Amino acid sequence: MKTLRAILIGALLWVLIFVEWSIMIFTPILKDLGNWQHIIHSIVLIPIVLFGASYYYKSKDKVNGFLLGIIMLMTTMVFDAIVTVPLLTIPQGVGYIEFFFSMLGISFMIEFVAISGIYWIKKIR
Repeated sequence: MKTLRAILIGALLWVLIFVEWSIMIFTPILKDLGNWQHIIHSIVLIPIVLFGASYYYKSKDKVNGFLLGIIMLMTTMVFDAIVTVPLLTIPQGVGYIEFFFSMLGISFMIEFVAISGIYWIKKIR
């Protein structure tokens, strides 16, 4: 496994997800959608993770996609812990525990790893 490559792609995915969320929370039409934002994120997360997995597998590595998904997810979580939570969620009264262990957050994490794993099963294995 090319761990550094997986980490760098995970960092890129974090940037893409950060931009996606920023668009949703700052665009007048989208910022007041409430729970619809989570549905939109769940849908947009699919092509983002597919892009990351397909980009990783261009290196001809055949590592398990679920493992790849976990490494990319862990990278995004580190960036969330360093940037997103302290700068964006704590000022709104949402701390680390609420951010990382909410049911929605956990469902997004599962979706992230599952998308990468399914890509591996369908395209690589």
